[in-house]
Amino acid sequence: MSEPRDNRDCGPPADDWVRAGTLEELKARGTVVVRGGACPLLVVHHRDSVFALDNRCPHLGFPLHRGSVEDGILTCHWHHARFDLLSGGAFDLWADDVPTAAVELRADGSVWVCPRTRYADGAAHWRNRLREGLQHDIGLVLAKAVLGLGGGRTDHRALVRNAVLFGVRNRDGWGVGLTIATALGNLVPALPDEERYLALFHGLKRIAGDCDGAPPRRDREPLALLAHARARRRCSAAG
Repeated sequence: MSEPRDNRDCGPPADDWVRAGTLEELKARGTVVVRGGACPLLVVHHRDSVFALDNRCPHLGFPLHRGSVEDGILTCHWHHARFDLLSGGAFDLWADDVPTAAVELRADGSVWVCPRTRYADGAAHWRNRLREGLQHDIGLVLAKAVLGLGGGRTDHRALVRNAVLFGVRNRDGWGVGLTIATALGNLVPALPDEERYLALFHGLKRIAGDCDGAPPRRDREPLALLAHARARRRCSAAG
């Protein structure tokens, strides 16, 4: 049986934890799906350990209990996205990490699962995914990151700022995407709620497209310093 996970986000085992059956029942079945707080939870017995994860594939929502488990890796059978059972981490960049839940083996041999899930990288998860989406120009990853970071319903300025900083650091010169993202960022407060997300997504996607395959930023000396350096070289050559 695996050691109990970090339960800080879930609190101590309490009445709202979900019973997944006995350890012997889980060994016999291999997997079981139970009701969680915000999503169904997949409970897996594998190599004498028990794991609990969101049962929805983070790629496109296929039920993970219809996948397969081998060597500590859970594979979704729709697009073959692969996930580490322990951390929920995805092996495929186009997918996403699966949130996991804490597991408790109690004295009577029953297995209980926390109804709340968390990502391995905690609160930084969607910021990390935003960075990865920008780096690799993956629209689906960017779309989910924008939603995860509020989708324009909260203060969107940090989201736009991070994207613009990425653009100026990873492209040699100002690009059209930076102009579009900045303009759309200024328009977000005036847009209806249902359109804010789209404005942010399209602005960020354009930045990612501009940076994809582009040479990185190259620092340049101020013009006055360049002229001075050239004059010194001419004097040295004349001397």
